[in-house]
Amino acid sequence: MAAGFSEWKVNRQYAANDRVAYLGKQYRCLVKHTSNSASNPKTTVKMWRKDTD
Repeated sequence: MAAGFSEWKVNRQYAANDRVAYLGKQYRCLVKHTSNSASNPKTTVKMWRKDTD
């Protein structure tokens, strides 16, 4: 896992610009929210953007 990226988890509060890893990809949070199983980084593009740094 790249430096600065933690593993994405359900029922966790995320802030804008938080960085996570999910299914081998890296994502940056776009808006403050509490995660749930239906709003993971891969499927919720309004809350997450793929990140590479």
